[in-house]
Amino acid sequence: MNTIFKKTLKFALALVVIFTAATLLTDSVDISDVSTVHLKAEKPWVGADEYAYDPGQADTPEKALASKINWTILIFVILMILVLANALDISKYTAKITGRETVNQNNVNKWVFLLFLILGFAGVIWEYINHGKLILLNDSSSEHGVAYDSMFSITLILTSIVFFITQFLLFIFSFLYSYDKNRKALYYAHNNRLEIIWTFIPAVVLTILVLRGHQTWKSVVYAEEYHKGKINTIEVFAYQFGWKARYAGQDGMLGVADYKFISGTNELGLAVKSEVDALLIELKEQIADDQKTIKNLNTTVLDGLMADYAAADGVKDYKSMESIQKEIDAVKNGDRLDELEESIERKQKQIERILAIQNDKKLFVSTFTPASMDDIIAQEIHIAKDSLVTFNFRSKDIIHSAWLPHFRAQMNVVPGMPTKFTFRPTKTTAEAKKEFGPEFEYYLYCNKICGVSHFNMKIKVVVESQAEVDAWLKTQQTPFTKKPEAAPIPAIMSDSTQMTNDTLKRVALR
Repeated sequence: MNTIFKKTLKFALALVVIFTAATLLTDSVDISDVSTVHLKAEKPWVGADEYAYDPGQADTPEKALASKINWTILIFVILMILVLANALDISKYTAKITGRETVNQNNVNKWVFLLFLILGFAGVIWEYINHGKLILLNDSSSEHGVAYDSMFSITLILTSIVFFITQFLLFIFSFLYSYDKNRKALYYAHNNRLEIIWTFIPAVVLTILVLRGHQTWKSVVYAEEYHKGKINTIEVFAYQFGWKARYAGQDGMLGVADYKFISGTNELGLAVKSEVDALLIELKEQIADDQKTIKNLNTTVLDGLMADYAAADGVKDYKSMESIQKEIDAVKNGDRLDELEESIERKQKQIERILAIQNDKKLFVSTFTPASMDDIIAQEIHIAKDSLVTFNFRSKDIIHSAWLPHFRAQMNVVPGMPTKFTFRPTKTTAEAKKEFGPEFEYYLYCNKICGVSHFNMKIKVVVESQAEVDAWLKTQQTPFTKKPEAAPIPAIMSDSTQMTNDTLKRVALR
């Protein structure tokens, strides 16, 4: 009895502590002094930028009361669970002492199963009613997106039917066929008919769903085989942390691009002979600089670091001192030397690969074509409504994922492995603004965490008419074609040296 008394005393003490905490919590809610000055209509750093941002609002007395009620209900439910658990625990010890069962655990479990079934189904139905509209969107802006939404809806409906049937049978059987000492359980080892039914039906349904999904996938990735007519091809280049779009110029052909040609002035690595030659010179200069640094590493470089450390120590700049000390240690332990040698090796390999292309006549002719000269590199993507568009993806550094949520399209962007998808936009940006609000914009996002600024990796997509796309392209400048310079206007000198009207006319006619 001492054990039961101690447990009961502990439980009562826990109840007192919880009730006291709950009372203090509900009484502490006071919104009389809540200020709304800080609530500004600013967009969050992370979120759906295509929608207008709705800032939070200060609590009203009604919301505060509802919050108190919700907390009270939650605490009450937790307390009831604790009470029941301890009551059952006490009844177990009582049964051991008296030798007589006070509570039929089997009946308790049976009714708990039934209650769980009812409450669980009620919760699922409530969730479908209130949030189902957020799942079954049916507002795609692409042709294949309609099929995508349809597949999602059908799959959700079928799995919901299976869910309700199986969970009902699971819990209702547990309720109806709970343990009864007066009833002997039936041992039912095997039934071929049942095995065939519950194997064949799911197999057929899943096969149909998978085949339809595969056909939809093929229509996106291998659109050239399924669609006739012109397909507008745009290259989308990924890098940490942004996107660039490349359009074919007036020749209608995208030029060759290679990661080996990427430089500070040739961000996409286009096969432009003058840029590649400049890159070779730059790489050789960098190798020479690295070799010079290696030669002076333990003398001039180390002496300069020691002088910097002393200067930082003089002004007690401890952060700079720590940073400089790491560089000094890297020089002394050989880490800096290893870094420089690896840098030289990388640059030499890059030079060798470039020269291998330039020295191979066939490869040189097929790589360095005029097509690259008029390619357009843009900071936005403009596509025409009702036209087939193919996005060819390349990555400069690591794996990214191109995601166009409203077009129901997503594709991994993998370094060294070109990927693509094709779709037909069916809703212009202007039409989407009417549906979703004036602040709405289409964006292409990165949907794979790729670093600290992943949240900001996006590019605006504009859907408009073909005429508007063509007009926009005419405003874009090709990166390797210089605009013609205007003829300089001669300066007007003083009266003694002022040009005559005839001279001015001749200059103007040039």
